[in-house]
Amino acid sequence: MKPLATETLPGIESGRGTTPSAAPWTILVATGVAAFYLATSIYISAHRLYWFDEIFIVRIAKLPDVATMWRALASAADTMPPGYHLTMRLWCRLFGYSEVATRLPSALAMVAGLLITFDCARRLTDALHGLIALSLLTCSLLPYYGYEARPYAFFFMLSALAFWIWACTRDDSKLSAISFGVVLGLAVIMHYYAVLNIVPYAVWELSRWEPWRRPSPKLIAGLAGVAVPMAVMWPLAIAFSRQFSSNFWAHPSFYELRTVFSEIFPQGLFLLAMIVIWVVMMRLADSEAAVEGVRPAETVGWLCLCIPLLGFAVAELKTKAFLARYFIGALPGIAVAFACWTCRHFHDARRASAGILLLLVGWGAANQWLTVRHPETIDPFGQQTALRHYLGLEASLDRDGKRFLLFNNPMLHLEAKHYSRHPEEVILLVFPEGKDEIPTARVQQNLGQYSPLQFWKIDDLKKHARDTALIDPTPETLEALKQAGIQVDVRYSKPLQVVYVR
Repeated sequence: MKPLATETLPGIESGRGTTPSAAPWTILVATGVAAFYLATSIYISAHRLYWFDEIFIVRIAKLPDVATMWRALASAADTMPPGYHLTMRLWCRLFGYSEVATRLPSALAMVAGLLITFDCARRLTDALHGLIALSLLTCSLLPYYGYEARPYAFFFMLSALAFWIWACTRDDSKLSAISFGVVLGLAVIMHYYAVLNIVPYAVWELSRWEPWRRPSPKLIAGLAGVAVPMAVMWPLAIAFSRQFSSNFWAHPSFYELRTVFSEIFPQGLFLLAMIVIWVVMMRLADSEAAVEGVRPAETVGWLCLCIPLLGFAVAELKTKAFLARYFIGALPGIAVAFACWTCRHFHDARRASAGILLLLVGWGAANQWLTVRHPETIDPFGQQTALRHYLGLEASLDRDGKRFLLFNNPMLHLEAKHYSRHPEEVILLVFPEGKDEIPTARVQQNLGQYSPLQFWKIDDLKKHARDTALIDPTPETLEALKQAGIQVDVRYSKPLQVVYVR
């Protein structure tokens, strides 16, 4: 077998012919896997309370009008651009603000992205390897964002659609170029770090650049697609950066850079080891099958691995924010590249590909099913547990005549505010700017200009001391109260510390 040509169009390879047909069983498997993740995501959504970040999304979506939403974001009331807030505003006005209703769009977006990635890999290889691309995604951090009301599933879906347009449509089509730019632009209004989605395409063309050769229409449209919305939203991004870049909780570091890929693919090294073992067991080293040439789409897919690296540079130089989930847009390209690589090496050894597929599908499904059985294990920063403890104590505090429920923990405060039977009594204790300042407290103060939230300083606490219960105070806060002449009595020490003040 002769190697395939490696210098072909970045979209549909020249001379490729028609799209490979998919066997009916592969379509059924892809649909079944997607249905499984949709159903389980909905179930998990129904058995989780909102947590801090999701409540911000809900509160901003509930603001009176779009102009107020824009002003709130311009006041650094959230880290996200307005695209997802607008989406949730429209969705929730139709379907309500329950946990299932607000998380359902994420589940649908995740499933759509899975199927788009499957179709892209299927067109470039075959249906079996399209399933491998889909199944690899289920072993990543992606499923978590299928049951959370945040923009990451949309970020992923739009990234998958952009890759599909680039890899599966003709380069000389103006409609394809425009579509590519528009989809990348939509991703940017969902998350600022989606600007980095253009990187693998730009690096690919730069590696093939010749003097006086113009960039492809898709690359030009893609650059415009990420630049225009970013320019419009620049005041919002700068507003948050000015206030929080110096003390954002997830600063970049070389340790975080070293671990970012293991966070994107948890247990990825284990799965890779299992794949190698399976391949060796199949004795593929003795195979005489020729290896096909690398397709452009596979190269660009592997170049998606550059996105976290460049994201680290951006975080180090400007944003000071570096988290694995910011690079969820790299997943579709990596999954397609892996499917293409598998197809090239094992196209004459279907058992090897089938074994890889079974391993990935089984591992992803097992992890998802474990979460279905124990949704309480989804507990960012332990806040879900703390919130349930507080809600269990609320009736006792009410019987003790405590009219004001004062929180020292900003995250727990916002969650308690949302679920309390008396939200008007839930208050956040804040300190003077620059003294023990907590970013999650300040961002709530920014939001409080537009959405009803209450804040006290120590002087306010002194005025209402006997009617106040202080929830989950830190030792530093108790020391500050002591220095201010406020006495405290421990009412509950477990499961959540509650002190009465006088």
